Amino acid sequence: DPVWPDANAGLVGQESAYQLMREFVFEVQHQTRRVAIHLGSDSNPGVLAPVGERWPFFRVCWLAYALPCYKGRMLYDSDVAYFFGDPPAARPGKQVIPGRTMDTSSNGRQSAHPTSRKLRHVEWIVNWWSEPGDTVLDPFCGGGTTLAAAKNLGRKAIGIEIEERYCESAVHRCSQEVFALTQEPER
Repeated sequence: DPVWPDANAGLVGQESAYQLMREFVFEVQHQTRRVAIHLGSDSNPGVLAPVGERWPFFRVCWLAYALPCYKGRMLYDSDVAYFFGDPPAARPGKQVIPGRTMDTSSNGRQSAHPTSRKLRHVEWIVNWWSEPGDTVLDPFCGGGTTLAAAKNLGRKAIGIEIEERYCESAVHRCSQEVFALTQEPER
């Protein structure tokens, strides 16, 4: 989910969104087989032009909300994901890649980031557009939703974020929990 030029979310890099995307493509173009870009439905997809110049377009996927909200006059009822590159190999239960999923949770944002995404949507993207054993790279990781999704699905992940406060949020979100081990009572 890259910063896009008309985000109006007060994000660092918004004024140079096109340049940031070009730099991302330049840096990873030879190590990456496929790219998934998750945008809000009110995002300008023009920022994706450098991606389409390097990887072939595969499809658009709708990430619907069971519980929409309003943003001014817009009924905000979905995000979109753009898939570029060679699709993952078919495997049992995953012969074709669907173009729609619906998040039925009502938990809202799970991050302090102003443009955070639904964890279930990002898990769906990671599940369908990566393979077990892949490393997921999120060069715009924000509050760490993609990192959490990759962790939940057993994928390795690398996150890059320009704002330190969101790096700290992502680290906290993905930190390993420690279980309290107690001795069993004596009999």
